[in-house]
Amino acid sequence: MTPSPGAGSTAKPKRPRRAVKVRRNDPNKRVGLDRAIYGIFRFSLYGFLGVALEIVFYNLVRTFRDVPVLKYLFLFDWKVDPSLNLGAIWLVPGKSLYGQCSLWMFPVYAVACFAIEFFYRRLPHVHFALRALIYGLTIFLWECASGWILYALTGLKVWYYADAGNFFVMTSWFILPIWCITGLLVEYIYRQLMDPDLVNAIETAHLEPEFAEK
Repeated sequence: MTPSPGAGSTAKPKRPRRAVKVRRNDPNKRVGLDRAIYGIFRFSLYGFLGVALEIVFYNLVRTFRDVPVLKYLFLFDWKVDPSLNLGAIWLVPGKSLYGQCSLWMFPVYAVACFAIEFFYRRLPHVHFALRALIYGLTIFLWECASGWILYALTGLKVWYYADAGNFFVMTSWFILPIWCITGLLVEYIYRQLMDPDLVNAIETAHLEPEFAEK
């Protein structure tokens, strides 16, 4: 038997627990068409971000190759097929903020990001440095493979590396640190996209206050 509190007891009565609302739109529980559409959204987002960041990357490479210490992150010699006559991009003034990118990079970046999602879901408790290395090597190998795939499809080297660290021409060991950093950035974006509270707040914003989750 559970003893009743005495007259002098200071115990406070327990408040009833509030019912927990089941989130119909929890991104981890999407199925069928909803899941496919959310996948297409992420694929598109990754592709657009990849294309935009490559344009920015041209400017970063031109700038940091002349900065002490940081220049060692940019030892790779990143080029495009000579027949395209696009090599002059490295000679334009930095103040122009000019960059370039092939639209073939849209699916290349998106597939790489989906691979990082795959590894993050399986290795969330691994030290971030090891995850960064796994992400970097994944992008490294995919860059090499996709470069040759595009060469087979187009007859053009959409990109290639002419430095001493090049690996089968289409990638370089010198760019691996950049890919490790990129992998951690993609992981961060993915974690934000899959945050249940954020997704629920966005998807219930149009509802009347009494139906929105508190």
